[in-house]
Amino acid sequence: MIRAVDPLISLPATDPARAHRFYTEVLGLQPVMESHEQGFHIFRGPEAEVPMIGVHAHEGTLPSTEAQGVWCWLKVTRIEPVREKLRAAGVTILGEPTEMGPGRELRFLDSEGNVLRLYESMQEVRRSIDINAPANAVFRALTDPDIIERWFSTIDDVHLDPRVGGAISFIDPVFGAVTGEVTALETGRRIAFEFAENWPRSLEITLSPVANCTREGNCTRVEILQSGFDRIEDRDFGIPDLVSRLDEAVDTLQQVMLASE
Repeated sequence: MIRAVDPLISLPATDPARAHRFYTEVLGLQPVMESHEQGFHIFRGPEAEVPMIGVHAHEGTLPSTEAQGVWCWLKVTRIEPVREKLRAAGVTILGEPTEMGPGRELRFLDSEGNVLRLYESMQEVRRSIDINAPANAVFRALTDPDIIERWFSTIDDVHLDPRVGGAISFIDPVFGAVTGEVTALETGRRIAFEFAENWPRSLEITLSPVANCTREGNCTRVEILQSGFDRIEDRDFGIPDLVSRLDEAVDTLQQVMLASE
């Protein structure tokens, strides 16, 4: 039976020489194997040995873009600057970037009419919520381990020393044991964390008063910035669930603060 899956996708090319120029000169990929006689070439990205993409000689027309069933992603840091370079090179772009898993994708055509996809991993998540409670009470809910476990109920065994340089640790149900430290703290206004493993690298939470609150002087806007998702890129299957659990925790924080009045 099958022992392994070869990390190579080879796409049809009616003109392999033209395709070779496209993949090396336009996309900037590096040739791994070149057979101009057979019309078969293999390329890889500059930062990884595998997986690889190839082209092979093919006679006849390719299926329409809608009928093509092979999905092939080329990873980039940001889609927009790469899109502009492809447009400048005369590449056909198919639509706008769309959500795909824990990131975004943009479809385009290679020189032969094959659909390729730029893929941009998730860079950051921003959330904001107005809470009917004073900043000091909200800040306590963000820094007291017992209260944290009430509103961020999907993590367990929370330990937090709320001071700059203080340690934080907890168990994430998907990524396991998470450790880090407090990198910034302004009581009642801001707290930031840097995580060492098993979670996005950075989490920053800022608090500010809400001017048009129904309870004047007692409403707080909580803004959350989570970034550094490349830290868990090798387990990106779990990122959408992590973001979903963060959204759930933010909603629960509001409920916890209302119940504590």
